[in-house]
Formats: sequence, structure tokens, C-alpha cells
Amino acid sequence: MSAEGGYQCNKADDGNWSGGRVGRGNLAGTKYGISAALMALVMGSVASVTQSTMQRLKMAQAREIATERFWQVMRCDDLPAGVDVMLFDFGFNSTPERAVKHLQRAVNIKAPDGIMGPETLHSVENVSVYRIAPLISRDYAEQFQAWLGVSPDGQIGPLTLRAAREQQAHDVMLVYALASQQEAAYRSFKNFPIFGDGWLNRLEARVAIAHQFIAARDAPAAVA
Repeated sequence: MSAEGGYQCNKADDGNWSGGRVGRGNLAGTKYGISAALMALVMGSVASVTQSTMQRLKMAQAREIATERFWQVMRCDDLPAGVDVMLFDFGFNSTPERAVKHLQRAVNIKAPDGIMGPETLHSVENVSVYRIAPLISRDYAEQFQAWLGVSPDGQIGPLTLRAAREQQAHDVMLVYALASQQEAAYRSFKNFPIFGDGWLNRLEARVAIAHQFIAARDAPAAVA
């Protein structure tokens, strides 16, 4: 929620229209990252979502919607630390289906369907680093190598893969594979020229939070 703003109403943004596309339904706006189209699904009516509806939305209700329709749908409680926030925040900013499909590609699911099922969860835990590596972009490969402490040349070769195995960096690799796919997705969106800088800044913040989650998970337990 810290990445989302308050009420805004931009007629060029599909999410501000209750019908989910510019010109469809009412120009109602968004608030706390909850789009007018999503509110129409929650309320069961496109016509009932107006600017007044969105302006009255409370933070507690927005968090409830985000939890029920994004975090739980993508089964983020069942994902490793770091991977969970990468999936959730992109899904909340985009769609759960798109976010899950990116994860499925990263973990070598042959026919990504956007549904977080047992096969995907199993693959998240067991996919080889060799399968993840080709999906990491050059820029994120350099970041990953710097994190590992190897020379950051942007090429994930035998030395980087050996360091990744030795440092048990499987989940960190998944974070960077997801970041690479999410950046490419943002750049492909038609409104990237308008909102792209904000999306990419949010992605970098997402990666940083993922690292914090992983570090907290791996920190030695405090001695009583």
C-alpha cells in the first residue's frame, strides 16, 4: 500500500473506468491501487461504481480486497520469502494471472495457465538454477552477480552458477528472473511512455523488499 497513491482519476488509464477499458462504464478513478474495474467486480455491477464510490473507499477495505483477490488467489503464503512479494506486488499492479504466468515460465512449467496450483508450487521449490538462469536479463544478472560477490559481467556462466549453488541462492535467482520478466512486461504496456518511470521505480523497490524478506528469513536466530 505504501507504493499506491490516494484517489486519482485519469481518463487515459483503463483502470480508471469501471468497465476496464477507456470509454467503458463510468470514469470513476482509482484509490489505494484498487481500480474502478476491480471495484465493479467486488460490487457485482459496472454501473454502480462512480467517482463517489471510489473516493469513499477506505484503506481497510482496500487491504481486504488486496488480500482476498491477489495475495490469497496467488497463494503467496505458500511461496518462499522474497518470491512472495515479487509475485504479489506485480499481480496487484498488473493482474494475478499475468504474475503467475511469469513465475510459471521461470520455474519451467510447460503450459503456463496463470493458476497457482500444486505443480507450480512444487516447481518453485525444485526448479534447477540452470533453468532459471536464462530468464535473467543482463542488468539483473549483474545485480545478482554483485550480490553473490562474483565479477558482474552480466553473463551467468559456470562461475556464477557454482557460486549460486554454494550460497543456496535459488530464491534470489527467482527474484531476479521475475524482475526481468516484469520489467519486460512493463515496457510492453501501451501506457509505458506515461507511467513507465513509476512502474520501474516500483519494481526496484519490490526487488529491494524481496531481499529484505530473504535476509530476515535467513538471519540467525537470536540467542535468548
